Amino acid sequence: MKSFLSNLNTRLIVIHFIAFWFFAYAFFTLAFLYDYDFMHSASEHMLYINDKGRQVGDKELYFQAGNFGLLAAYIISWWFSSKRNWHWINAVIIFMVSFALYNFGYWGWNVLHSIFQIPGSVFPKNSKGSYLTNGMVMLGIGLAIFFINGIKRYIDNGNASSAVKGNKADRKAAKAKFKV
Repeated sequence: MKSFLSNLNTRLIVIHFIAFWFFAYAFFTLAFLYDYDFMHSASEHMLYINDKGRQVGDKELYFQAGNFGLLAAYIISWWFSSKRNWHWINAVIIFMVSFALYNFGYWGWNVLHSIFQIPGSVFPKNSKGSYLTNGMVMLGIGLAIFFINGIKRYIDNGNASSAVKGNKADRKAAKAKFKV
């Protein structure tokens, strides 16, 4: 029986951890489109006076949307892990660490916020277009990290050069397969 540590794949953990980050903040950013007209129609002070419960509920939804993003990323990571014969414990570890960092506020959004808000800067600040653009760009990056074959091969093979080029035996087998 393999030991627990032999099931851990550090490449998988690091790469999928980055994808989890993008998913969490993509969902967080896209959540600002929910009840957009209410939250952006008046000043925050007026919202607090007029409908405190609705404002508090909307803010909680924004924060919890990141957790839904983590859950979506976990499902994708777990699916890839089972499909590619990577151990499921890697996805669980990534989810637990990501969930803790996100919910305790130690995941670096304050530092990286300005960088990942650049794509939406073509629209007015805090507009529907800026939230949609920024959220979709981050979601696209997260999905690309999961679905790009070179990254999956890198996780499997262990080094970038073999992930991109493949080894000689694979190239010879491919040539023989298509030879008429």
